[in-house]
Amino acid sequence: MSGWLQGTVKSVSSGDCLVIMGKVASGPPPEKQLTLSSLISPRLGRQDTPDEPYAWESREHLRKKLIGKDVVFRVDYTVPSIAREFGTVYLKSADGQPPENVSLLVVANGLCKVRESSGQQAASPDYDELMRLQEDAQQKGLGLWSKEPNAAAIRTVPTDAIDGMALLESSKGKALPGVVEAVLNGSTVKMTLLPDFHTVTVVVAGIQSPSMGRRPAAPPPTAEGEVTALPAAPVPDPFAREAKHFSECKVLNREVRVVLQGVDKFSNLFGSLYHADCEQPVDLAEQLCRLGMAKVVDWSAQMLGKGGAEKLRLAERAAKEQRLRIWRDYVPPPKNSSPILSDSFVGKVAEVFSGDTLIVRDAASGLERRVCLSSIRAPRGGNPR
Repeated sequence: MSGWLQGTVKSVSSGDCLVIMGKVASGPPPEKQLTLSSLISPRLGRQDTPDEPYAWESREHLRKKLIGKDVVFRVDYTVPSIAREFGTVYLKSADGQPPENVSLLVVANGLCKVRESSGQQAASPDYDELMRLQEDAQQKGLGLWSKEPNAAAIRTVPTDAIDGMALLESSKGKALPGVVEAVLNGSTVKMTLLPDFHTVTVVVAGIQSPSMGRRPAAPPPTAEGEVTALPAAPVPDPFAREAKHFSECKVLNREVRVVLQGVDKFSNLFGSLYHADCEQPVDLAEQLCRLGMAKVVDWSAQMLGKGGAEKLRLAERAAKEQRLRIWRDYVPPPKNSSPILSDSFVGKVAEVFSGDTLIVRDAASGLERRVCLSSIRAPRGGNPR
């Protein structure tokens, strides 16, 4: 078994391509993108191009089979011109059965084609068996070899940009099914809503994870039009990578439910994201807060209602008490043990929290007091409602 490695499948981007991550005690592990040797899967479309026939079915078959599963793999060959590694992957069996060769499995179901080898090109060590299984799938008319592809062979992907407010009004409070395609940071995901295949970006309501950083602007060119230097790479905030990795392990390429809660003035959708853990729905926001990977954001927590916001604050409080991750340097505010003897006091405004709420520092005691202007209510930031 020389050259064989072990890992866990992190993501599946197509019917023949996957990302495998290693196992480490802490922090994001090393990753390897691997394409199955000698195979060609139908390609998923983009905004301006449709799917190839059976592209979605091919990707979904491999995703459901491998995502989050332990595998054994080996790199068979590389193609430097496209910077790609091609390999063989075996899926470990949970019941003591022999591991399954993933390449043989997808070809036998007619969901990938075998790339013909001229004898001089590198090929899979199982090439002959792959060709035999492909001929068998052709004779049976499976998948790509179907003589009459069914209506679902090609997805109907909406081309128009989705109206966030209209989607919110039509589905608010409903648990919408979908598959997470990318995790942008610990609390922001890009997902495909099912069964309509709308692609949306959803910010997890009520929380904010550390930022992955923004790429700085490129320096201006010289008088001769030459670029003096490339822009520096973005620098993530502390624990940003850890929060992003945690969310990837929980929801990336997995089937989730999203309950839309609101939309801001930039048409960003906010929602509660639930994933399955031991077949039970789990709130990603609460997990991130409890582990010290996110903080509660009051203006978007208001979208959740009193019960939902309080649940997040309790999780955040537990992380603060344990000084986990982003709260490692947390210092509890001093408790105001002295009673307020008068309704009137002199102080200095330390912070304007909102249009109707101030934080005032008492000149006599030095303590900060939250003061809400009576009988009025100002609009809440970020929520047009």
